[in-house]
Amino acid sequence: MNTTLKNLINTAFDLIALRIAIAAYAGLGLFAVLIAEGLDNQEPAPYAAYYVGAINEAISPKFWDLLSDTSLLLLCLSLPAAYLSRRHQALLTPAKYLCHLNNRLFLLAFILGATAWGILLAQIILRLADGAYPAAWGSLFFDAPGFLVLVFLPLLNSLWWCAAQTVSQPDSAALQWLFGQLGKYTWPAYGVFTGLVVFLVVNQQ
Repeated sequence: MNTTLKNLINTAFDLIALRIAIAAYAGLGLFAVLIAEGLDNQEPAPYAAYYVGAINEAISPKFWDLLSDTSLLLLCLSLPAAYLSRRHQALLTPAKYLCHLNNRLFLLAFILGATAWGILLAQIILRLADGAYPAAWGSLFFDAPGFLVLVFLPLLNSLWWCAAQTVSQPDSAALQWLFGQLGKYTWPAYGVFTGLVVFLVVNQQ
């Protein structure tokens, strides 16, 4: 990786902030599970697992998937708006609005995904649950076992962080670099990307 691209990645995506955010939200999820497990252990049998169950229901893998798909679909609107706003100033305001909304959605998916990862980590590594919650997330990743979900989820979640930073503004450094690299292939590449997103969304089960 050349120095210019490395500097762009570090400045455009703020990888230090990404690592801090992952640690913070994953730590929150893990801490919540430990507290819930402790509270449930103090309850009579009929109420056992009430708080752990509440945590499991709070961040549904299907809801995270819905947020992710919605963010990707909105990205298909944000990208052409940002590109065209470079040539037509009248489109700058709607492009800013779309980019801001897209940024918020990606960050929300990232926050929920990172917190869910902390919950999964506690349940899989510390064996604090019956496995229903890890299994639900595993089904989202083609029935992958729990330890693979612990690998796939933060990787995919990090992409949402990078996507959020990319569309933070119509003139963000990442977008300017992307449009510059694609050049005359910008619109064909956009067509392929949009087709893949639509295919992914309509084939969700």
